[in-house]
Amino acid sequence: MKNRIFTDNEEKLLKTIGTVIQVQPGHPVYMKGDVAERVYYVIKGRVRVYENISSGREMTLDVVEAGRIFGESAFVGGNLRPTCVQAVNAVTLISMRVSDLLPYFRQEPDLALHFLQLCSYTMDYLTERMEDQCLLDRYGKVANYLLNETRMDSEEKGTVGGVLPYTHEDLAVSLGLNRSTVTMVLKKFEKEGWVSSGYQQVKVINRKALEEMVEQQKNQ
Repeated sequence: MKNRIFTDNEEKLLKTIGTVIQVQPGHPVYMKGDVAERVYYVIKGRVRVYENISSGREMTLDVVEAGRIFGESAFVGGNLRPTCVQAVNAVTLISMRVSDLLPYFRQEPDLALHFLQLCSYTMDYLTERMEDQCLLDRYGKVANYLLNETRMDSEEKGTVGGVLPYTHEDLAVSLGLNRSTVTMVLKKFEKEGWVSSGYQQVKVINRKALEEMVEQQKNQ
C-alpha cells in the first residue's frame, strides 16, 4: 500500500466532515465494548489495536500508522467495538461519524473507493499477521516485521534505506512479544550481520538472509 491513499483534497474534506483530535502516548482512543459510531483516520503517529486475552496479557493485533484508518466496525450500525485502541506515540487523528460520511460517499465516489481500499488493506494485513502467529517463531516474527515495514522507502515513516525508526520496546508492542525477547532476537541478527541497531532505530542490512529464514519457517 502506498503511504497515502487519500488525496490532499480528500484529506481536507475529511477534516471538514470530522474533528481533528490529539491523543497522547499511552492514552486510549476507545475500549472494547464501546459503541462504534466513529471511524478514525491517522494523520500523524501510531495507534495500537489490541485484545485482552484470558491470561491477563494484551495481544497486539495491529499497529496503525499515518495514512490508514481504524474503527471500521462503525460501518455496521449498532455495533460494539471488538478491540481496544491506544496511542503508541503522540497521535493526530480525524474522528468522523459514519452518518456524516455517508452523504459524501454518494457525492465523491473516489472517496468511498479509497475507504474500501483501506478496509481491504486492513483485512489483508490481519490475515498475514494470523499466518505469522501460526507459522513463525520469535525470530521469524521479528524478521518478517522488519522486512514488511522497510519494504518501501518512506520519508514520512522514516524507513528510507531499510531503517525502521523503532525502539526495542516499539517492536515488542507491535509484535506482542516481551521486550527482552526482541532484544535477544536482534542481538542474534546483529551477530549474523543481518541488521544493525542504533538509537531508536533498527536497520536491515541483509534482506536476503532474513527472507530466506522466514521462507524456511513458513515451508516447514
